[in-house]
Amino acid sequence: MSFRFFGPEHGNRVASFAGVPGDYTTYYAGASSGGLWKSSDGGNRWRPIFEEKGAAAIGTIAVAPSSANIVWIGTGEPWAIRDIDIGGNGVYKSTDGGSNFRHMGLTETGRIARIIVNPEDSQTVFVCAEGRLTGPQEQRGVFVTHDGGKSWTRSLFVDPNTGCSGLAMDAHDHNTLFAGTWQVVMHSWAELSGGPGSGVYVTHDGGKTWSHLVGHGLPHSPLGKIDIAVAPSDSNRVYALIETRNQGSVWRSDDGGANWRTISWDRTLIGRAGYYIRIAVSPGDENKVYIANSGFHVSTDGGKTWPEKRWGGDNHDIWMDPKDSDHFAITYDGGFGITTTDGKGWHDVVLPVGQMYHVAVDDQIPYDVYSNMQDDNTMRGPSVALRGGPWGIGENQGWDYEMGGCESGFTLPDVTDTNIVWASCYADEVTRWDAKTHEARSVSPWLHTLDSAPDQTKYRCHWTAPLAIDPFDHNVVYFGCQVVFKTANGGQSWSVISPDLSTQDPRYIVSSGGLIGDNLGQFYGEVVFALAPSTIRKGLLWAGTNDGKVWYTPDGGSHWVDVSRNIGMKPMGTVTSIQPSSNRARPMRPSIIIWKMIAILISTRRRTSERRGFRSRATCPGANSPMSAMSRRIPIAKASCSRAREKRSTIRLTTGAIGPS
Repeated sequence: MSFRFFGPEHGNRVASFAGVPGDYTTYYAGASSGGLWKSSDGGNRWRPIFEEKGAAAIGTIAVAPSSANIVWIGTGEPWAIRDIDIGGNGVYKSTDGGSNFRHMGLTETGRIARIIVNPEDSQTVFVCAEGRLTGPQEQRGVFVTHDGGKSWTRSLFVDPNTGCSGLAMDAHDHNTLFAGTWQVVMHSWAELSGGPGSGVYVTHDGGKTWSHLVGHGLPHSPLGKIDIAVAPSDSNRVYALIETRNQGSVWRSDDGGANWRTISWDRTLIGRAGYYIRIAVSPGDENKVYIANSGFHVSTDGGKTWPEKRWGGDNHDIWMDPKDSDHFAITYDGGFGITTTDGKGWHDVVLPVGQMYHVAVDDQIPYDVYSNMQDDNTMRGPSVALRGGPWGIGENQGWDYEMGGCESGFTLPDVTDTNIVWASCYADEVTRWDAKTHEARSVSPWLHTLDSAPDQTKYRCHWTAPLAIDPFDHNVVYFGCQVVFKTANGGQSWSVISPDLSTQDPRYIVSSGGLIGDNLGQFYGEVVFALAPSTIRKGLLWAGTNDGKVWYTPDGGSHWVDVSRNIGMKPMGTVTSIQPSSNRARPMRPSIIIWKMIAILISTRRRTSERRGFRSRATCPGANSPMSAMSRRIPIAKASCSRAREKRSTIRLTTGAIGPS
């Protein structure tokens, strides 16, 4: 089987970035699940350079200060937001500027947050590994190699429940490093951040020994996720960004970490700390500090005040050029931006690395494809790409966007009229969009419950709650929470047609977040996660949960049959997809896909085997003209000049009846 890329020609989240110090042409960008990309012309054209490797999530990138040809990659996304995040398989190294990469071990580290290469000795490399997050493990913490990756030593290890979330090296004393450790566990039903394992550590002998910094002005346990930064211009100035519950957000030391004081209580600096938490200091000014969070904040007074900049949005990584304070880059949900003017002007780039939740097609010839993109919206586009425009290419020609719903959930065409599109979203949202008016109307079955803890709301509806249209009656639509809702009149009214189909275990119906609550639905447990009506038997509807249950109703919801034991479901297993049988002789033999640990399979739109370049359409002063790219049939990025390893076993059950035939 082969795949072809047909759109859309834009993407979303970029997790990591690195450039070559003092070089304004060479950059690397790592996608959350779309591999590693490189530009050699100042960010105008980009090409994928990591497609043949066994990891799609690039958590961190490090270019050796002593040799621009040495590039290290840490895999697995460190910005932990939901249990569908893509894990990694360790570290990779290139000695030829990214032309070739070799796997260098640390396979079980799961998510790597930071890599630091010793500026004087490229053979000495430190790796800050968060771990899988899904449970206790030994391979997490800080690792070091002194032979270029041939062998590794676990330098800092707190306990099996704690990994490394932040790492910084003193620019003037390369034996001095600070580390932030993070105790966290991620279940399908909750991410619990914080505990006694989180803390700030320092080494003055290159990682041979570490000291846990306690007291002296630092917040007391329990703490959550931590990042740390040492000012390149002043080794005595150290900053710590710490997730706490009502203890503050930013701490500062003016004596190399011996004593600390709280310099900010700004809650927005540590909002959704499991997802965000990144701090960096300007190379030329110890009082100029940058923090990436949902907003981007810059302090110019040593951390006392933090005005927000209109840069990015839902921000992640920060790369600073150690040779030029005006030259840096930030990554965010919509891509990344590069500046050479201290943020006065930006070169914004969006790569084709979108994360698509679900895919549907209609019955037109040629057919349209429907989906939801993470950090974007609902959309549909032609299966046969349309081309047009004066330069022989039209960006996303024939595509419709923002058809109700939102980034998560489903986008489904009406089975009789493709002008009508149903879509879902988190917070219990269901919409019905009409192409004739280009308007979406909310037809949600219940009150919107944004940021409600699952044990404090009547209906638990997941971030990507299932939506399905009955193939026998286009006015009948199903929506899943812990119960199944049904409308028979196109969303004018809804009724509950099932009991609670979960195990109803209160241990898994709890607030997520840990120290700071975070309940947007990504971790709702004990919910219906998959719905599938039969295409050959009217009234037959299948339902699967994220706690190990599979049900069907033969009569449109009047009666429900639990068949979980018949197919060997594991406790708390997640049913992500059910495909009812199309065999009229055996309608009760569905194909069921189960992910034991991870809830949703997010597709990554990688490049085709042609390995064609990807240009960003830039018109910045001094940038190359995009006309040569537009005259060729290659994608164009949206760019502008504005200011235990995650064990995701898939089980297909296609033999043996599990219900009455």
